[in-house]
Amino acid sequence: MTTDEDLLRAFQRGDEQAFASLYQRHRAAIHRFLARRLSSPARAEEICQDVFVALVEHAASWRGEASVKTYLYRIAFNRLTSDARRSERRVMATPSATPASEKAPPREPVAAERPDVAFEAQERARLVREALSALPPDFRDALIMKEYDGLSCEEIADITSVAVGTVKSRLFRAKLELKRRLAGFLGPAP
Repeated sequence: MTTDEDLLRAFQRGDEQAFASLYQRHRAAIHRFLARRLSSPARAEEICQDVFVALVEHAASWRGEASVKTYLYRIAFNRLTSDARRSERRVMATPSATPASEKAPPREPVAAERPDVAFEAQERARLVREALSALPPDFRDALIMKEYDGLSCEEIADITSVAVGTVKSRLFRAKLELKRRLAGFLGPAP
């Protein structure tokens, strides 16, 4: 299997199929990354397209110091930051938000599911979304990138231009704050 780095080098040499392969590999993940942070699915799609246009425009500047995945997330993060500055507000959609085209197919209802169980799950999800929304943006971004996007602390550090220790501190503090905010719902810690 060809690595992302090999594909980007091939694209730098003019191989358009290499770009198409990179796009296929990373488009869905970058779109989810954006959709989790924006209230508008259309805006997430626009910025996702901007990320890949930027990759085309700046492919020659990639030197291999970061992985292609990190490079793409960094572009996406920068576009989100610019977008937030322009709109002078920071909006976060539900962390579990995914584009409609990528939603899992509907599952068959389980006979044992009861309305009270379903309501409790919905309520738990709502409380977590609210608690996440209340976190300081740096904490929230680090936590979502780690837990929802599956990025490593090193990748998050590269994307946000901070030290790995800072990322770990933000994650620790974010989890403490979430635990504090959700304590009433979760009950006392064992």
